[in-house]
Amino acid sequence: MAGLALGAILLAGGCGSDDSGNSSSGTQTSAAPVATTTTAAAAGPAEELQAAYAKFADTPVKFKLTSIGGIGGTGAIDAKARTSEFTTDMGSSGSMLTRQVGNDLYVKAEGQLASAVGGAEGKWMHIDVSHVPDSSPISAKNTDPAGTAKLITTASGLTKTGEHAFKGTVDVTKSPSMNAAALKALGAKAKAVPFTAETDDQGNLTKFSMNLESIAPGAGETTATYSDWGAPVDVQAPPAAEVVDMPAKFRKAMGA
Repeated sequence: MAGLALGAILLAGGCGSDDSGNSSSGTQTSAAPVATTTTAAAAGPAEELQAAYAKFADTPVKFKLTSIGGIGGTGAIDAKARTSEFTTDMGSSGSMLTRQVGNDLYVKAEGQLASAVGGAEGKWMHIDVSHVPDSSPISAKNTDPAGTAKLITTASGLTKTGEHAFKGTVDVTKSPSMNAAALKALGAKAKAVPFTAETDDQGNLTKFSMNLESIAPGAGETTATYSDWGAPVDVQAPPAAEVVDMPAKFRKAMGA
């Protein structure tokens, strides 16, 4: 479950660095969208979808994630400013909130989930992602949106089912958010997970779904929807009095 919460940031496009390495702070707003990045006409379905994913690198966006058993959440990310915020609802197990400001990642778990990850209820667990191994799903390397766009290049059998609709299969063994246990359970089928995607008239990604049910009964479908492309996203670090170091138990689970 913890992996789902943090992995959702990767599904949303990551939180890579800009040229200056600066970060921003403040409160999240819902200002009117600004103009989004324009891209040249794509030569085919693969290039068109990859161009849509490339926009995560410099365009803020809000997203919503839904998964099996009603588990999901909402958030917003600005990869260029290196800020993100995500709230995950895990039903009876509790909830998890994540905020990233530059290299600083803050995670707060509540309910049963707090004790499961070794965290103190009501406290934000902090970790500097610049100090974790590249193999960790929360490393700066693996939360770079360029990596998410690269995952789309593993797609095979990609076709358009409509003017702005796509389908194909993707190799999730290339995704840093998939842990060893999940990959072992999926076996060879992990290299060809069915997905569908949709874009709008401006070439912005609006929906991406992976259907794990077809290859692992009971795994369901995970869907991310995207909106408000270009609307400013500002995230504030929690008050210092509410922050503690991320417990070793949680760090280990995150490969950090």
